[in-house]
Amino acid sequence: MRRRRDARSGSRSYIWKTFMVTAFAVILVFLVSFPPVAADAISEKKEKAKAVERQLSALQAELNRLTSELNRTQSRIAAVEAKIESNQRQLEAAEAEYQKWKGILSNRIVAIYKEGNSLALDVLLECEDFDTFLNSYDFMSRIGNHDAEAIDAARNLMAEIKSRRAELESAKAEYQSYYRSLQSQRSAIQSKLNEQKALLAGLDREVAALLSSRYRGSSGGGGWNIGPVNGLYFPVAGPHSFVNDWGAPRAVGRTHKGCDVMANYGTPCVAITSGVVEQRSGGNAGLYIALHGDNGHLYYYMHLQGFAASGRVRAGQVIGYVGDTGNARGCPHLHFEWHPNHGGPVNPYPLLVALDR
Repeated sequence: MRRRRDARSGSRSYIWKTFMVTAFAVILVFLVSFPPVAADAISEKKEKAKAVERQLSALQAELNRLTSELNRTQSRIAAVEAKIESNQRQLEAAEAEYQKWKGILSNRIVAIYKEGNSLALDVLLECEDFDTFLNSYDFMSRIGNHDAEAIDAARNLMAEIKSRRAELESAKAEYQSYYRSLQSQRSAIQSKLNEQKALLAGLDREVAALLSSRYRGSSGGGGWNIGPVNGLYFPVAGPHSFVNDWGAPRAVGRTHKGCDVMANYGTPCVAITSGVVEQRSGGNAGLYIALHGDNGHLYYYMHLQGFAASGRVRAGQVIGYVGDTGNARGCPHLHFEWHPNHGGPVNPYPLLVALDR
């Protein structure tokens, strides 16, 4: 009886050992055939994140170049507009002065004719217009030295008017050329912003999590909050570009008193700091926000497409959306102003650069 029990026990032990050896062999074959993938997958995602960062950096560099060109074109347009306005005023003044001297000379011709000088009428009838008559030197040299001032003034004004008109036409052509460039540059900026947004939106969350803090959390939505840096957030939460355009010439002799952050329509704008938001509208600013920061400073967000929050807000909260209202039609961007201690505006560019990381 004992021998039979021992035999059964030995048989079970043999079967168990055989199973364990077989299982180990299967596991070993599996490990050899299918090596660990976790480490390789992580490495692959890191490499993809680096490649995406390089693409984003290249796009950002091109965006910054295009934005810089746009700013230069806007300044040139402002200069040409000022030249056109000045030329127009001077042309109108010259034409008014010319009409005055034309009247004086016309009265003088009538007086000469009444005195019995038929030559004046003969010359006048031969001329197509008064300008031709004025240049009839043979006659004009005979009407007396006391009319020389009127003749010289009229002739000089004729020459000035001709020159002003030519300059005006040239300036208008220059304006049209710059305006076409402006439209092209705006389209190029929007295209690059869309490329950046599409690239970010197409990332899976694991790759997006490996990006630098500037782009982290952007997968799916294409937007992100940059910050906080010393408690402050960058005001545009999405693909953007900007240059130091503080003080750049603008229309009607103005200079730029803020910084234009180029972005797509509807890109969220966030509170740079906690404070109280006032929603306003009107004039060149279109729809705009005044953010009275808890830090004592005032910030303006202009040309908005729409509002998102009013009253008390926290830092980083969405308060509006990028648009082109006011005098920004066709060029969506955020005009951002910084008024320290609620005083006059100062250049916000260094502040934005410090936050944009």
